[in-house]
Amino acid sequence: MNDTLHWTDTLNPFKTIIAGKQKRHWIEFQLLDERGEPLANMPYRAVNEATRVGVAAEHTGQSDAQGVIRIDDLHPLAITLKIEADPLAERLQTRRLRAERAEPRRPGIGDRTPLYGPQRADFSPIEKQAIAAGHGYHYLRIGQLCDGRPTFKPALANPNKLPAFHFPDPDFGGFTVSDEQLDQRNVLEVCPFRAWSLVLHHQAEYSLANAYNLGLMSILAYSNRPEKEHGSVLEFFQQQCLDLSRTPRIWDDGQNWPCLVIDVPFKDRYESVELLDTAKAKPSEGHTQLFYAISASQVLVAWRGTEMNGLADLSTDATFRPVKPEVAAVCEPKTSCDDLVPEGSVHLGFRDAFEVARRIYAKDLGKTLFEAIDDKELFICGHSLGGALGLIHAASLKDHNPLLYTYGMPRTFTLKAVKSLSGLQHFRHVNDTDLIPSVPPEAALDNYLYDLYGPLGTTLGFTWSLVQLTASSIFKHGDPFCHHGQIAMFFKAEQHVNERGSDYPAYRNKEGLGAPYHNTIAYRLQEKAKLYLVPHLDPEHDQQAEQAQERLFKSLNAESRASLFPPHGNPKQGRVVGLGHHFMSKYQPFMYSQLLESITPEREPLLKLQRERRKFEEQMKTHYGRIPEDELFRNRLFLELHSQVGHALHVTQRIEGGAESLQRFDAVADPDAYYPKTYE
Repeated sequence: MNDTLHWTDTLNPFKTIIAGKQKRHWIEFQLLDERGEPLANMPYRAVNEATRVGVAAEHTGQSDAQGVIRIDDLHPLAITLKIEADPLAERLQTRRLRAERAEPRRPGIGDRTPLYGPQRADFSPIEKQAIAAGHGYHYLRIGQLCDGRPTFKPALANPNKLPAFHFPDPDFGGFTVSDEQLDQRNVLEVCPFRAWSLVLHHQAEYSLANAYNLGLMSILAYSNRPEKEHGSVLEFFQQQCLDLSRTPRIWDDGQNWPCLVIDVPFKDRYESVELLDTAKAKPSEGHTQLFYAISASQVLVAWRGTEMNGLADLSTDATFRPVKPEVAAVCEPKTSCDDLVPEGSVHLGFRDAFEVARRIYAKDLGKTLFEAIDDKELFICGHSLGGALGLIHAASLKDHNPLLYTYGMPRTFTLKAVKSLSGLQHFRHVNDTDLIPSVPPEAALDNYLYDLYGPLGTTLGFTWSLVQLTASSIFKHGDPFCHHGQIAMFFKAEQHVNERGSDYPAYRNKEGLGAPYHNTIAYRLQEKAKLYLVPHLDPEHDQQAEQAQERLFKSLNAESRASLFPPHGNPKQGRVVGLGHHFMSKYQPFMYSQLLESITPEREPLLKLQRERRKFEEQMKTHYGRIPEDELFRNRLFLELHSQVGHALHVTQRIEGGAESLQRFDAVADPDAYYPKTYE
């Protein structure tokens, strides 16, 4: 019978065997961070089956200066390494990530692939070095190595739910190698205990990083996805910003925009995130939405713009009536507050929409944010209606140094009010002939109809406002609506040529001077260029500016600047056909393309906008002398001004981790994925 389970023997089956001393083994673990720096002096313990049954003592000690842990005299058994949680967490928070990430594919609907799988093979340079040296290699996260739950400061929002990326092992089982991996060094590359933070600079100078990231936050403010669904506000801050394997992205109607992010210690993560919607309050009132996120260094507030799936926002936008800014500034609870501005007026619809949110969410917009901004940097943003609400919010917090970036926002305050807010730092973006920044019209809209007919006067006044808006000229008198902030313009530049009239004698001019009669006919040339114009970028504000920039602005007197960039208006008047330029899907591609261009100006192949711009310049050279002088001067000026936008990235390049954040963005961004359309 060959089945050994059924053997029988009448004799003693036990045999006495004489053997020598059992062979013992050794193992080395080397602890490195993602940049190859050792994790020295890490307290550890190592256990195997021999230590569990008491045959051998538990192995303990600390890693040496090279991060190496050596254990000798081992039985041929699998062994498990555990590092003391708090010292490991503290050390890993101080280590930086390498620039480029593995960027695994995000599993789709019905895909059972784990969201946080192992790092792909052959990605890490540390892996390549370890393999070349004949060592074993493993990529670990803190939860796969620590011996228990570390102390979280500040505490987790949900103490019972550990961040899944960093803690994939809920039992803290440690890291185990099999008996086949003994007698060798095993290099353990440990992911730093960090989190993603948006690259934002709280400064008076224009920042391209701010423009891009706050534009993304203005898009995120429109998200209506359920809290835990991919693409929602909470999912972005509470999951994506803690997933170090991927670059966080904002999802918008099938598009996904990579964020420009920097890694920060886990304790400096976005710890508080709230969505506020007055329509979902109890009782509900109005239709104002925003979200805020708070980290150790930032307070970020994003206001939602006009939604087209209802009449509430459209009614808010259309209520043009200028009224006294009697909204109290946000201030400490139980403290009397002044009005938003000492004089001037504010758009009635915008004022009321903000007031509803301030009243319903008094704790959030008052106590919570007020306490948070005491020692943090405050950023506010919004698109369209969201920009107007953001400006009112910033005005209410003007004593707390808010930094405001807006996109396609309408006029919100009248001239007197705008002048009283001159100290408020605000950059407003306008996309060529976008109509919305041209409303309400610069006219006296507080006409007698409002007061003469009571509530009906609002409707009549709105009708009269539209008449003024469509008039051939704008009537500026009284205290007109006007813009606040410094402009960043996406300007579609065109070129024309003047054709001479006929030299035929019959068409000689009547003065009898013998000169040919001129019919000046302007032809538009084929090539156009979309330019990024930020007149704020001048030598007075940017010490790193080059000589070309100095020549440019020294050549401009105050009259020229006011003509090209009116201080409270737009370089181009909005038109009804410009409504297509209003959506963030038209603003964001231009900032995306400009960010890529500024990171690598001489990339190959060139970006689409770079190619168009070069053709435009060649066309200018070809038709020099036939292009109207003023247009030629303007286009030359704007081309040189466009060339200076790259300086708005200098501060990002200089901060710690800034160069890596730009390298990371450049690695994941697809140059051909999103680009603005110049010819529409």
